[in-house]
Amino acid sequence: MGTAWTPAALAQGEAPGSGWYLGGGLRPAPTAAEDTDIGYRHFGGYRFTRNWGVELGYSDLGRNGPDGTPATYAEQRLGYRSSAWTLAGTGVLPLGDAFSLQGRVGLSLASPEAGTDAAGNGNGAQNGFSSALPRYRPMVLWGVGGQYDLSDRVGLRLDYNSFGRLNDDPNGVRSHLWSINAVVRF
Repeated sequence: MGTAWTPAALAQGEAPGSGWYLGGGLRPAPTAAEDTDIGYRHFGGYRFTRNWGVELGYSDLGRNGPDGTPATYAEQRLGYRSSAWTLAGTGVLPLGDAFSLQGRVGLSLASPEAGTDAAGNGNGAQNGFSSALPRYRPMVLWGVGGQYDLSDRVGLRLDYNSFGRLNDDPNGVRSHLWSINAVVRF
């Protein structure tokens, strides 16, 4: 007698904790910063097992000061507003039923948009305006975080991601993002 290939039979064959998920979150702005300093992150992925997966994401890293730290209101004109596309392998270490530690390593395609200097001249941009087409810089992405599962389908995650250097200077500005995220599994 043959095995029946039904959706119920296929679902039983999936590893526990595996499947698709979507998430998103924010980096709150420091109190001395303008609204443009708020960063956000959207991501989606697939977990092959409870411990291993792959994740694709987009992050708006907010505006940073000239040295890469979150900008104050006065520094924002001198800094960078940056974004990044990411593709990473993920690892999950469950600590009990609801909490897990997470890590990711992969590729970041970061794109800085230069601000203006105090005289209004472009800081890497012509006449104070950046190019309409961003220049993406491939760099190594790495990140760590923790997730608390509120239910089988919904979780809250605190993440830190490092997106690499934003310019060609070896000691140049590095881009990173702390974010508080909601995650929904399917």
